[in-house]
Amino acid sequence: MYPKRIPKHLIFDPHPKRKSKAWLWWLLAIALAAVVSLFSIDVLAAPNDSEHAGQLTFSDESGQRLPSLHLETVVTASISGLVVTTDYIQRFKNNSDQWVEGVYVFPLPEMAAVQRLEMKVGERRIIGEVKERASAETLYKKARSEGKRAALTLQQRDNLFTQKVANIGPRQEIEIKLTFIDTVKYQAGVFEWRLPTTLTPRYIPGISLPAEATHNNTSSTINTSPFGWATATDLVPDAPDITPAMIAAPVYGLQNPLQLNLSLQAGMELASIEGLYHNIEVIKQPEQYQIKFTNDLVEMDRDVVLQWTPVASSQPRAAVFQQQTDGDTYAMVMMIPPNAPVKQALSKDIIFVIDTSGSMQGNSMIQAKSSLALAVDQLSPNDRFNIIAFSDRVQRFNDRTVLASADLKHIAKQWIASLEADGGTEMYPALQEAYGQLAQSERLQQIVFITDGAIGNEEMLFNLITEPGHNARLFTVGIGSAPNAFFMTKAAQLGRGSYELIGYRDDVHSKMSRLFNKLNHVAATNININWPQEVEPYPSQSADLFHSEALLAFAKLSQPLQHINISGNTAQQPWQTTIQANNAVSTTGIGALWARHKVADIEDQGRRGQLTNDSVRDAILDVALPHSLLTRFTALIAIEDTPVRPQLLPLFGEPVANVMPDGALQQRMQFANTATSATLTFWLGLWGVLAMFILHFNRVRSA
Repeated sequence: MYPKRIPKHLIFDPHPKRKSKAWLWWLLAIALAAVVSLFSIDVLAAPNDSEHAGQLTFSDESGQRLPSLHLETVVTASISGLVVTTDYIQRFKNNSDQWVEGVYVFPLPEMAAVQRLEMKVGERRIIGEVKERASAETLYKKARSEGKRAALTLQQRDNLFTQKVANIGPRQEIEIKLTFIDTVKYQAGVFEWRLPTTLTPRYIPGISLPAEATHNNTSSTINTSPFGWATATDLVPDAPDITPAMIAAPVYGLQNPLQLNLSLQAGMELASIEGLYHNIEVIKQPEQYQIKFTNDLVEMDRDVVLQWTPVASSQPRAAVFQQQTDGDTYAMVMMIPPNAPVKQALSKDIIFVIDTSGSMQGNSMIQAKSSLALAVDQLSPNDRFNIIAFSDRVQRFNDRTVLASADLKHIAKQWIASLEADGGTEMYPALQEAYGQLAQSERLQQIVFITDGAIGNEEMLFNLITEPGHNARLFTVGIGSAPNAFFMTKAAQLGRGSYELIGYRDDVHSKMSRLFNKLNHVAATNININWPQEVEPYPSQSADLFHSEALLAFAKLSQPLQHINISGNTAQQPWQTTIQANNAVSTTGIGALWARHKVADIEDQGRRGQLTNDSVRDAILDVALPHSLLTRFTALIAIEDTPVRPQLLPLFGEPVANVMPDGALQQRMQFANTATSATLTFWLGLWGVLAMFILHFNRVRSA
């Protein structure tokens, strides 16, 4: 029998225990840890730029932040045959009562030859000039501190640029006009002109570097721009320069309005002209077409893509354009080799690599999965395939390539449907594994890489693609309304493949069908352009051409081109042709395009290890300075002579935000691992909490 318990209220204790106040001590410890954590975050995020008074901030009546600097862009382009000359006008409007420096990171076509800068203030026009980048940056900083109006244009990537405008006065507007030369693309009987207007936020891998670390691209120190959301890392030392602020498009009105005025002289009768992602108005005139947006102004949230198709009898087979300047002749040749029909597609080993990172959320992921499912459907039973999905981790459909049986294709499509977009964009391990699985060479071996290309470490991927032993051909599929076209095209070129860009879901079937035509056969190999003796051609070695593609080549000659012989091999037999150049179209801008392609060739020699970094820099400067060409080693700068800002008044920095790409979801920015005092502060906080616990424990024991 158990003894009865004495009721608690009847027990008398002469030494009653006090109520524990441990909760209070733990509350104080948690509060201390929170304060320390907030301090560490502040240490990590605080910009370090002593040349600005700070960032100007406006708010409306509801407290929502408003930009003090407004941007509108006017694009006036003229297309003559294959050459596009574009005046790209940016109007910066200072809506504040303070003096402002505007900073705007923006995309342009990846092979654009940017040559001219003009700054307009009221009726005054200041013409810029090309200088070595370090020298131009020094002149700009000096003008900025002296209160002079100045404009500086820098290239961060082949398709990504920074525009800085110093000392914009209160309620003032400054106009910056950039002029660049580009070419239209011709493929599968269709001409296409593409103009990017915004960018997808790029993933920044690596470990953060201190501000004094060496910048291995352009100057002696890391850029500590306060406007980039990412810090410089060991893998992306210029991260602050390529991570501009991003903002969602407003429900009403336009954040960054764009106006288009385009004249098209195709040189042939056209069957159709259409805007792929914008409504356009086309006015036919006697010798040209005038094209503009139906709504006059559009948001800069997607690529502008125009396509025009010649009538069947006007389909071109070859064209020659020439320019004579300063005693030299520059030539551009477009040639369409014969496309023999495919009798029997070769059996192949193919690996599909699909990006499932956070930047692919929304429509991009829908397009990517649709593209991949359609690609798997088109595999033949003799093909072997595998699928690798990546974000900040790698997922595999199988551990090796497997035969494309009907059952496995069905299972693969179910696996594809289950994929979700989230996490970082660690491309390197996925692409490295794809090359590793294709180590055998007895069959045709191909990699299809489906991504938006939203990374900051492109060069690291290019080095992987060009490693010895990586013989599989690489085909890239750019996804989304604002893909990183530079990465997609250059990766495909270095991988001896081709690329397709899919902007919206309606494009999936046509673009993937065209891609599989390329996968199944090369149209022409061993292409040889028999240039005259005294010539400097680019590209120096013509690549293989795939189904429906056109050959485009540039050359600098000592005298005008009279004719040119081109030969190669098709699947059935050798072919050759002679193009007469006596009546070649005289076109301006060919010299600039030749120089731009020479710079690209020099960069590729550096990637392949044929030139050292210093040799690449020197060779590019030898081309860029005499041709007034913007590169990663040069800059465009314009400075007004007279100071306008009183020295006593501060200068506020104001970034211009890019609009998020249409269909993309706002996502967490992918920050790199930090190497700042925030880590030290975290450990101090942790030790502080531990000390509080020990103090409390000793107090309890002594009580």
